[in-house]
Amino acid sequence: MGMLERLLYEDLLTWENTTREYEDANVLLKVPNENSPSTLHAFNINVNELYTKVIHDFARARRNKDAIQRLIKTVLEDYYKGSNEQARKAAGIQLARAFPAPENFPVQTVNLFDLEDAFNGIFYSLEATVKSLQAKADAKITSNSLLNIEKNLVC
Repeated sequence: MGMLERLLYEDLLTWENTTREYEDANVLLKVPNENSPSTLHAFNINVNELYTKVIHDFARARRNKDAIQRLIKTVLEDYYKGSNEQARKAAGIQLARAFPAPENFPVQTVNLFDLEDAFNGIFYSLEATVKSLQAKADAKITSNSLLNIEKNLVC
């Protein structure tokens, strides 16, 4: 299966639902206000579980985003029909807007720019979730450090 075929058979609705589920789970995951070993441990488990799920899909999303961008770049730079550079660039844009689909795909052409937009949206949504989870993990480390300082002051 070629790259374009792989991208076209990605289920964009499933991707949308998955990113929304991750965003919702991330919003519900709050850094504990109470700095106790049990609350921090439970929080750490929840952050790690969600991060592990998200990071694998994030890697797939990055692969898809990078692949469609490489394909568009190739189409725009290597489509040599036209009397001058501007005409060739215009022809490349037109080709990207109506790029021939693989032989067994249900439609004859696909708009590579629309596909790029969809994969960029997925990627940036997952990237935001990953960064938020990393920030929450950092906040947990800070909370844990404060807990250790409190213990040392009390003892």
